[in-house]
Amino acid sequence: METAGFSKLIALYSIENMTALLADLRDAPLVAILRRPRVSIELCAGALIEAGVRFIEVTIDSPGAVAFLESAAKKLKQGLFGAGTVTTPELAEKAIRAGARFLVTPNFNPEVIGVARSNQIPIFSGAMTPTEIFAAYEAGAEVIKVFPAATLGSAYFKELRGPFPKIPLMATGGITVDNAPDFFAAGATALGVGGSLALKDETPTSVAACQEIARKLLAPKG
Repeated sequence: METAGFSKLIALYSIENMTALLADLRDAPLVAILRRPRVSIELCAGALIEAGVRFIEVTIDSPGAVAFLESAAKKLKQGLFGAGTVTTPELAEKAIRAGARFLVTPNFNPEVIGVARSNQIPIFSGAMTPTEIFAAYEAGAEVIKVFPAATLGSAYFKELRGPFPKIPLMATGGITVDNAPDFFAAGATALGVGGSLALKDETPTSVAACQEIARKLLAPKG
């Protein structure tokens, strides 16, 4: 993925320029999820950015997550760093104070969406059913994280595109190199991927393997 076209608004997304965020997400449609990684968050994030990943979600329950978010924008300027597993308004406030540029939730919580909107921070709200998806979008979520995607299957996304042709949908949960093309073909706007991108250790071999998977996940969208 080219970095030159990545929006100059990368650290300045707000409710008023969500068009820019969605354009960037479609250009590099992968949100890498770092959940309690075995190696340093900074090493993981740096390796993924080198491979073309632009959106990095660090779950707020990961050791060192807050410290990383406080410094990430200065150290890794080509990435956009957000906080995941944000289940309560208190966690949302904590993540935003630390410097999260977007929030990701595993479920639909209108209070968390309210905190994000009041702080002009984009939010990817978790949802599963059509009712939840529509409610989360109407509440102000910019992207809907459909979870658990692999359990639901790519055909589910194709069906969702009937009533919801314009709602940005991120397939998350069980996404692999093998099934990623199916989700894109079925209408997923982006993919949220954690386990497949986890670094086993700090060796160059492990880093290279992680980067190769990231590139393959991005490849179906060009």
